Amino acid sequence: MDAIELLKKDHEKVEALFQRFNDGGGVTGVVKRLTGNAASPRQRRSTAEQICRELDVHVATEETTFYPAVRALRHERLDELLDESLREHGSIKDRVQDARASLNDHEKLRAAMTSLQECVQHHVREEESEMFPLVEQHMREQERDELGRTMGARKRRAGTSARAPRTAARGRKKTVKRAAARTTAASRGRVRKTTAKVKKARTRAKARAGRRR
Repeated sequence: MDAIELLKKDHEKVEALFQRFNDGGGVTGVVKRLTGNAASPRQRRSTAEQICRELDVHVATEETTFYPAVRALRHERLDELLDESLREHGSIKDRVQDARASLNDHEKLRAAMTSLQECVQHHVREEESEMFPLVEQHMREQERDELGRTMGARKRRAGTSARAPRTAARGRKKTVKRAAARTTAASRGRVRKTTAKVKKARTRAKARAGRRR
């Protein structure tokens, strides 16, 4: 896939996630909130986490692969746009950190995600309206396709790395639950055995008392 098309698909995916976070945005979002059909805090938090992950991978892919290839074109205006984009990436990273720090506070999270969305949308507009057309003019289609394949492979690796800690955490939770279940089962077994012993002792005591009479 053409490198620029790949990046545009990333932009569309993140924008769709922002729309989901905002219950569709605009009038749709207002109607959903008024009719009680808005996303729950838990759903909103999950969407925010996904947006942050997508941005992590997208920014890393641009900085490690796409931007260096564009820099190699040695085009003065593109160099200026790259410098500006890197500054914008710094702002996006800061806002991603703010969003992650606000995950457990619904109101703070909404404010942090609004700020992040505004920053991302500004960045996307500048890339798509000026940088990408210039890249298409000065980088051959074959080169863009090769670059797109490289970027796709790096995105997949980055996505796998991002999911690994969550998978490990889920695994640890399951292990803890299983251990707790085994402990509970063992405790119940000991209680049943103790209860049975007590009943037997009482039965023997009653039998002895009956014989003495």
